[in-house]
Amino acid sequence: MATIKIEPFPIPDTIRKTVTDADIGRARNRLRVANLERDIIGDALTKIYEAEAKGTINETEKNQMIQPYKSDLKRVDAEIDTHKRTVDLYELEAAKEDLFKRFQETFLDIQVRIEKIKPSLNLPGSTETKPAEPNPAPAKTEPTELTEQNTPPKEKPPREKARNKAEEKIETIREEVLKAMERLEQIETEG
Repeated sequence: MATIKIEPFPIPDTIRKTVTDADIGRARNRLRVANLERDIIGDALTKIYEAEAKGTINETEKNQMIQPYKSDLKRVDAEIDTHKRTVDLYELEAAKEDLFKRFQETFLDIQVRIEKIKPSLNLPGSTETKPAEPNPAPAKTEPTELTEQNTPPKEKPPREKARNKAEEKIETIREEVLKAMERLEQIETEG
C-alpha cells in the first residue's frame, strides 16, 4: 500500500503572533517590577494616611506629601495596564495558534483516513490527496433531464451519505474552531 503524504496548510497571517518571545519576556519583567513599584507607592501612601490619623501631620501636609505619589501611582498603573495587555495579547495569540494547530492536525488525520479508505471503495477520484469540496456550479449547468433519466443517481445516495457524514464531521469541527476563534477575538477586543 502506498504511503499517503498530505502537506499541512500554511498558518494564515491572522494566526501568526504579533508579540515576539523577546517582547513578552520584557513585558513580563516590566510588569513584575511595576507591580512591586505599585506596592511600594501604596505602602508610602498608607504611611502618610496613618501619620495624619495619628496626628503627626495635618491635612494640608498630607495633601502635599501624597501629590507626587499619586502621579507616580497613575504612571505605574498605566504602565501595568500596557504590559498586562501585552501579556494578554501574547497568551491569546498563543491559544489561537494552538487551536489552529490542533484543528490542522485533526483535519490532516481525517484526510489521511479518508485517503486510506477511498482506494478500497474503487470510487472515481479515489487517488486524490486533496479534500473533495462540493462544487455547486457544475450541478447547475448540467441539464436536469440527465439526472432524472439515468440510473447512476440510484447509486449516488449511499456514497453521498458517507461523504455527507464526513463533511458533517468536518463542518462540526470547523464550526467549533470558528466559535472558539470568535470568542478569542471577542476577548481580544474586550481586553
